[in-house]
Amino acid sequence: MNIIKDRYSLAAMLPDRPLQIVEPRLYNLLVRELEALHLHPYDVKAGGCADELGVTVNLRFGEELGQFSSRKFLWEAIDSGDEEILSHFREAAELMKKTLIADYFKMMKSES
Repeated sequence: MNIIKDRYSLAAMLPDRPLQIVEPRLYNLLVRELEALHLHPYDVKAGGCADELGVTVNLRFGEELGQFSSRKFLWEAIDSGDEEILSHFREAAELMKKTLIADYFKMMKSES
């Protein structure tokens, strides 16, 4: 995972399209993992880019979308429903939840 220093310049440079359009199967897996932790799809900006080898999934989350995670999944893994994909989304969802909680407490601390 990388933390983006200049948040919006990198996000603008990535050739993403919404993940639900690029590969709906991956998006549905991500949403299922988010829902298991009581998170919502709008807590993350999920994008992707498909090529002949597979799909690169880019996830941005946290305050001002400052956290970034990226992973490429091969078509064979997507078609077979590889457990590694589910494991990646589960880990990403757990990290998103921790980040949201930390951002919340940071915001509450700054207001007091």
